[in-house]
Order: sequence, then structure tokens, then C-alpha cells
Amino acid sequence: MALNSNDGEPGKKPKRNALAGIFGFAGRQQEEIELPAMDVAAGLDRALRRTATPGEGRKTQPVASTKNDNIREALAAIESALFSIDTIRDIIEQAYEVALSANEAEDVGARALLAESFDELRLSINAAVEAVDERAAALIGKAQRQIDVKLGGKAHYSVSPCRMDVTQKGLDINPPRDAFSTFDEIAATIEELDEALKKADRAANAYCRDAQFLIAKLQDRSEAA
Repeated sequence: MALNSNDGEPGKKPKRNALAGIFGFAGRQQEEIELPAMDVAAGLDRALRRTATPGEGRKTQPVASTKNDNIREALAAIESALFSIDTIRDIIEQAYEVALSANEAEDVGARALLAESFDELRLSINAAVEAVDERAAALIGKAQRQIDVKLGGKAHYSVSPCRMDVTQKGLDINPPRDAFSTFDEIAATIEELDEALKKADRAANAYCRDAQFLIAKLQDRSEAA
């Protein structure tokens, strides 16, 4: 069995919870993404903190322990990826605000300076992706891979990667080649940022649902032990 997985005004916002607050965007209206009906952040924290080292106070089943470790490793990768996506999303929002400011600037020189700021933010997305740990890199980095979690027998659960750099294979955010000299270029940039945010939200939403499923499996095994 193989399974797979806003509104507001532009401006400063309170810092979101890295896992529970990654959905919603200040700017223009977008399709809302429904959150899983659970506190994913707390669930991940409980599931990962509750990992018992075999031999600590109770007998363990080696096979069950191996399967649980497999689930915990996947959950750790998902948690790391979600925190990284939240960081990337913050950068995209900052870039969005710069692009909106450029759209309101009449002076070509001012728009050129804003284009430089935008490109610095754009490149910092790549830097954020390159800085992620090995677990998150498997899901959102360049050398990504699908994580297959064995559930017992022939059953497994697949957690799919989603590249988060600014390349065409990732978020597809282009540099301001004309230094925001035209409003058409700015409009195209804003559209790219809209799509990038949607992709980041879809990935985060999918990983939250992956975590929900795997946490339930881990809890079921803990109760059965």
C-alpha cells in the first residue's frame, strides 16, 4: 500500500508558529488551504520527544522498534522541512513587499534600488535551502529523495519531496533582469511570488498531513506495545 501525501494587508505581522502558522499570506486574495484537524506542531514534538531508546526501563520488540525508528526518522525530516519552509516563506513575503513598493514607485532609480533588494532576498532563499540540515534537504533541497516509511508487511507510506530553491524546478522566481524598469516586469514578478507562496503552502500542507498520518501510526504502536 503506497500513500502520499489569505487574506490580509501587506505589512508587518506577528511571528507565526513555524508549523501551525505557515498557511495564509498577506497581499492579495488566494485560495485558502484547510489545515489538518490537529495541532501538528505539538503532535510532532510529542512523537519525537517520546522516542524511547531500546532498553530504557522496559522490554522492546526489535522489529517493532525498527519500524518505529523508521517512522520517527520520517517525522524528524518532516519537522525540519516545515521549519525551513516557514523561513523560506518569510523571505518570499519580504520580497513580495519589496515588489509592491516598486510597483508604487514612479522614479526609475528608486525601482532599480528596490530591484537590487528584491534580488538579494531572492538569492537568500537559495542560501536558506543550502543551509538546511540533512533531514530537510531530502525533502526540499537539490538532492531530494522520496522517503519510504515501512508500516509492516508490504505496506509503506511515501513522503514526496518538493524542491524549494528559486530555480525553475523549484519556486521559479526569476531575477529582475530589467531592474524593475517597467511595471510589466514588476507585475510578472508579483505573479511569480504568488505562485511560489502557493507552492510553499501546498508543500507544507502535504507535510502536515504526512505528519498527521505517521503520528497516528506511531501512537497506535505505542498503545499496542
